[in-house]
Amino acid sequence: MGQRAVWFTRNEQAEALERAGRRAEALALYEANAREGCDLSFTYERLGVLYEEQGKLEQALEAFETARRIEQKRGPSKRLVRLVRRVEALQRRLQDREHEKRARPLFSKASYSSSGRPQRAAAGTQRRTGCLGIWLLGAIGLGGLLGWLM
Repeated sequence: MGQRAVWFTRNEQAEALERAGRRAEALALYEANAREGCDLSFTYERLGVLYEEQGKLEQALEAFETARRIEQKRGPSKRLVRLVRRVEALQRRLQDREHEKRARPLFSKASYSSSGRPQRAAAGTQRRTGCLGIWLLGAIGLGGLLGWLM
């Protein structure tokens, strides 16, 4: 049996396992194909779906991009359009996740004790933004007030 036949057989077994709800076993078969250099876009598309379900977005994106590259070599198709859309959607989700990480509030719910009182964080653990600007405005305002009084 040739290598491609082995890959097709594993893909069929993995599909049956997915339908039976045995996703971890299906994932192992798809990963075995990928380790062997499988050139079937279906394998990487299914890897992407399973990784995405697990929340492994970076791995899912990599798998979908591999599937897209393989499918591009074959020429235009509905599958190629679908893969391009999946890649773009995952890239947006990853960018949104990065923006959310950077835009965390100064005080999160975790920074409050069970009594509802704010807890002090260890030095340097909280990121404060905008403090210098507020301080400067206060200093300028105070200076202006003192100048007016004198």
